[in-house]
Amino acid sequence: MTYPTRRDFLRLAAASASTLALGALDPSPDAIPARLDRFIDSLPIPARIHPESTRGGVHHYRVRMMEFRKKLHSQLPPTTLWGYEGQCPGPTFDVLRGQPVEVEWRNELPTRHLFPVDRAIHGAMPPAPAVRTVPHLHGSRTDSLSDGLPEKWFTPGQSVLYRYPNHQAAAPLWYHDHALGITRLNIYAGLSGFYFLRDPGDHQLPSGDYEIPLVLQDRTLDAQGQLLYAPSADDGSRLPQGVWGPQFFGELPLVNGAIWPFLRVEPRPYRFRILNAANTRFFNLYCNLAKSPTDIPSLVSFHQIGSDGGLLSALAAMQKLLLAPAERADIVIDFTPHAGKTITLSNDAPTPFPGWNVLRAVHAPLSELLEIRVDLPRSAAHTFSLPALPPVPRMDPAQATVTRDFVLTDCSDPMARTRTPAGAALCSTAKRPGMLINGKAYDDPITEKPLLGATEKWRFINTSDDAHPMHLHLVQFQILERQGFDYAAFLDGRIQLVGVPRPPEPGEAGWKDTAIVNPRDVLTLLVRFEDFTGKYVFHCHVAEHEDNDMMRPFLVLPAT
Repeated sequence: MTYPTRRDFLRLAAASASTLALGALDPSPDAIPARLDRFIDSLPIPARIHPESTRGGVHHYRVRMMEFRKKLHSQLPPTTLWGYEGQCPGPTFDVLRGQPVEVEWRNELPTRHLFPVDRAIHGAMPPAPAVRTVPHLHGSRTDSLSDGLPEKWFTPGQSVLYRYPNHQAAAPLWYHDHALGITRLNIYAGLSGFYFLRDPGDHQLPSGDYEIPLVLQDRTLDAQGQLLYAPSADDGSRLPQGVWGPQFFGELPLVNGAIWPFLRVEPRPYRFRILNAANTRFFNLYCNLAKSPTDIPSLVSFHQIGSDGGLLSALAAMQKLLLAPAERADIVIDFTPHAGKTITLSNDAPTPFPGWNVLRAVHAPLSELLEIRVDLPRSAAHTFSLPALPPVPRMDPAQATVTRDFVLTDCSDPMARTRTPAGAALCSTAKRPGMLINGKAYDDPITEKPLLGATEKWRFINTSDDAHPMHLHLVQFQILERQGFDYAAFLDGRIQLVGVPRPPEPGEAGWKDTAIVNPRDVLTLLVRFEDFTGKYVFHCHVAEHEDNDMMRPFLVLPAT
């Protein structure tokens, strides 16, 4: 097929603007990152939200989406943001497993968006209004009517009532906007927050002041300290304002909505609930005792105790933690041996990830995120210890009745198709350019119709140059394995696995709802469809990719 000349024009426009992106590596003295002092503001902790009422054993909440202004750093003027209940991140839900809740989500945003909207993207085309929202509780097992399907958006002045049964394992869920064609813009504006589903048995773990939520994001600000959404092309060149791009990497790190904050802790174990809520950026996290990011790292070990879907069955000792967008991790760090020391939460993930094709850096690194000062006196609070974790039953691959293959391709422009010839055939049949699954757009007819109660294998085959964090609504799955595939055989229409299958990493060995598919890799998941029938979606959780068709619906049918 021949792509529209508009995309060719944009490619030329992006090339002419490439010096803007390259300049990010060496910011001028007047650039925002160079003007700010690091680690002078205390880490904010998102407030908890409380139910307005309880009727029939169901807690009722009201959450408003609002525009507000907030300082992201004490040396900056207030920044205009969107947030739930006027907070960024939004307030934290703290609910018990098995306790159903209802949430009235109210759109009280202005009718003009914070950012220009690309009207060529499916879902954002006229007559769709610029400001639309629909909240999705990520990781929740709920009815389709309360799932927050991308096309079920509503506009300022409207509201919806969603019910969350919470009949699943305790887990660090999160909520965010999911409006079709503008998810990347709404999340970037500030629409996300934590939803902790708890089990009464969690009392063994550090809690209260010793349980710290960390929402990791990246942002770029203009000279007035206001949000600037500036996506880039695959080569890092910046695109014209209001034009979709396949990636966004901000110049500044945000932790709980603050730029380069610090946290004071006691020399004792702390529990950290970490969420990567960035649009595109992966974080490869480590705790560094070195004084400078250019010094030889001195790493602090820690234990991962849980992932997206709840606790692991065994402690995972580690020194680095990789999180793709939408992934969560539950970790415990014991600061007892580090009294009086300063530890920096650092990051060394390449941009884009995994960075195999990047010949030269074009995006500013975010090597330092948070400073942790172990300078508080140890209190007489309850002493916590690492508990014995409950076993996570492993799913049996032999129980899978269907194997489904999903080929991930970059068909967003002619250069992407040329760079990845394995996807050329799929791109040639696409109805429009985009980031595609099996060559299909989001609004193509539904092809996946699993039966309620069935166990299936879902294989994601990545023909693109970037890693994709794939997310399935409704279910928590288990990673079976990863394996390479024969590129030449794929060009002939055959999926031929090569190399030794690689089991999930220790921190991935529990229940998951988001998992990374690396380039030239096949990710195999075991998925059981339980509790609800109806329409749901699966997609890449790089927000830029899902907004441009790397998202497909599936329909769970009754077993009969």
